[in-house]
Amino acid sequence: MSAFPQVEGYQIIKNIGKGSTSTVYLAHVKEKTKNMVAIKVIERSKMSKSAEDAVVTEIGVMKKFKHKHIVQMIDFIWDRKNIYIILEHCDGGDLSTFIKQRKKLSEKICRKFMQQLALALQFLRSHNVSHLDLKPQNLLLMRSPQLTLKVGDFGLANFMNEKTQMENIRGSPLYMAPEMLLHNRYDVKADLWSVGVIAYECMFGRAPYASDSIKDLCEKVKKVLPIEIPPNQVSPECKDLLLGLLKHNPSERMSYHQFFKHPFVDLDHMPTTESYAKGLEAIHQAVQLDSEKKYKAAFSKYCTGLQYLIPCSQNEPDKIKKEAFQIKLNEYIKRAEELKATLYVSKIKISSEEKADNSSTSYDDERYPTLSKNNKYI
Repeated sequence: MSAFPQVEGYQIIKNIGKGSTSTVYLAHVKEKTKNMVAIKVIERSKMSKSAEDAVVTEIGVMKKFKHKHIVQMIDFIWDRKNIYIILEHCDGGDLSTFIKQRKKLSEKICRKFMQQLALALQFLRSHNVSHLDLKPQNLLLMRSPQLTLKVGDFGLANFMNEKTQMENIRGSPLYMAPEMLLHNRYDVKADLWSVGVIAYECMFGRAPYASDSIKDLCEKVKKVLPIEIPPNQVSPECKDLLLGLLKHNPSERMSYHQFFKHPFVDLDHMPTTESYAKGLEAIHQAVQLDSEKKYKAAFSKYCTGLQYLIPCSQNEPDKIKKEAFQIKLNEYIKRAEELKATLYVSKIKISSEEKADNSSTSYDDERYPTLSKNNKYI
C-alpha cells in the first residue's frame, strides 16, 4: 500500500521536498504521464491559526497571478486531513542547488536571474504584494526551452503598499532585512535586501553575513559590519547594485524603481520580442545611414542595435537559428568596428590639426568604444 496521499485526478510519484507543515510531491495527471505537476500537501492538524491564514493568503495570491516568472498554481483541493496545492513543476530544481553545484555563478548568469527576478517583482509590486521570504530555495528553475527563474512559495506573502508598515517577523534569518531581523518595523523594501543577499550569493557562493548561528548573524547585523565585496571579482555595475541593495538603513537602500532601472539589471536590453524589434529597427537604420555615408550616425545605430540583438541571440534555444543569427551579428559587429576605425583616424587627424592651431580639444576614445569590450553581454 502506497504511503503517498491520494489526490483525485493525480498520480503521485515521489517526495521532492519537505517543510515543517508541508511536503511537496512530484506527480502527473492520471492517464497523462507526461503532464507533470508538483503537489504541496499541507497537514491541517499541524497548522496554527496564523499558519491557516498564511495558506489562505498564499492561495489567494497565487490564484490571481499568471506570470512567466512566477510559479503557476494550477488548482487547490482540500479534505479533512490535508490541503493540496497543485503547482506547475519546475524541472531545474531551485537556485540554491544550482549555486552549490557551480560554487558561484558568472555575472552573465547572475544578470539573467536578476532580470527575471526583477520582472517578477515588478509584477508583484503592481499588485501591492510583498513576498517576504525571498531566498534561493524559493526561486525555482525551468531548464527547457531555456533556463528560466520563477518565484515560488508565497506562504509568507502579504498585501503591502508603499506606505504599509509591518511588525511581525517573516522569512529566513539569513535573507531577512536588518529592520525585520532586529524586530523593528519594516516596509516593502525588506524584499530588496533579500534580493541583494541572493545576488551576492550568486556571485560569491555565500551570503554576505554567512554565520553558524542566528545569534552570530544578529550580532553581525547589529554591528552594521560593512558588506565586503572581494576585489577585482565583479564589474563596477555589479558592485554598485550589491552595495545599493545591501544598505542596512531602508531609507538609504535603493528603491524598486532604481533596481528596475539599474544598469546591471538592464531590463531594457534583456531578450524580449520588444527588444528584438528595437534592435532590428536600429540595425536597419544603421545600414541605411551607412549607404548614405553618414558614418558617425551609422556607427551609433549599429551599437544601439547590437546591444538589443546580442542578448536575443544568446537566448535563442534553436541551435541552427542561433548560428545563423550569430553570423549576421558578426557582420554588423565587423562593420561597426570598421566604422569606428575610420572615425578614430578622422578624429585623430582633426585633433592634430586643432593642436597645431593651439586648440585645447583632444580625442576621447570613450566616444567610440570597442564593441567587444563595451558590450557586457559578450
